[in-house]
Amino acid sequence: MGKSTIIGSLTTAALVGVAGFLIWKYALDSPANTAEAQQGAQELWKKAQNFSFDDFTQVLEDGLEGLDFGQFFDNDPKLGDNTTYVWKSDLVDPNNGGLHLTLLNALDDTWQQEFQDAIADWEESPALTLDPQRVAVDYDCNRVDGVMVVCNANFGETGWVGINENEIVGGEIYSSVSKMNEYYLRNAEYDHRRYTMCHEVGHGFGLPHTDENPYNTNLGNCLDYTDNPDENLYPGDVNFNKLSGMYLSENRRTTRRLESDGRIIETHMLVVDWDVVQINDEELID
Repeated sequence: MGKSTIIGSLTTAALVGVAGFLIWKYALDSPANTAEAQQGAQELWKKAQNFSFDDFTQVLEDGLEGLDFGQFFDNDPKLGDNTTYVWKSDLVDPNNGGLHLTLLNALDDTWQQEFQDAIADWEESPALTLDPQRVAVDYDCNRVDGVMVVCNANFGETGWVGINENEIVGGEIYSSVSKMNEYYLRNAEYDHRRYTMCHEVGHGFGLPHTDENPYNTNLGNCLDYTDNPDENLYPGDVNFNKLSGMYLSENRRTTRRLESDGRIIETHMLVVDWDVVQINDEELID
């Protein structure tokens, strides 16, 4: 047996071992013996067979009442990633409305108010020219090239109330899907739903978080983590200024860094004849 074959076998064995541990711990709930493992496997199979994104019977009956809203950011895949992405260049005209983006409203009837309110708020930005279009409800949240899809479905007990997924090609956004998780939000209060809609759509434009501590003072914008959504329901000036830098200026660059204490430092620069001139170093978090 050659050296490469041995290494390959060891790698495969390691991957199988890790996968087995994850299934044992998280999918089967750490069974103590074979009987418990078999029972866990049977229950997992039944759940998989019966699961449907459009089944809203298996959701939290009381919504988020009594739960700590701040905990739901722990499973945010964008946590700690402060990279700013912009949409592909053929959708951007810095001299005429910035980003020209179609938003496909694939939400069901229960989400129309939150969607309309959130989009009306984002349309206050001079850097966004939005074309919301209502389409057939899509609980599968299928991606469409060149647009943002906004949808709702029962994604189950994932630990996140909403999520945004941007397709990045060559450093640019080519498509985006903003998902509302009905397991938590179907019976939630308006403020929780409105905040989640504003937050995920904001990521769809390419915006990062303005703060990642849900328990400090609210900054008054929906890209700020919070345990009290009614204080962060809308986009803020910091978000609009960021969008202007992304879509209304051809010579503006922005860098961000996350400090050890949770502060996010954003540096704005102008590029003039290949010389970089720093114009502002703004601390976003108190």
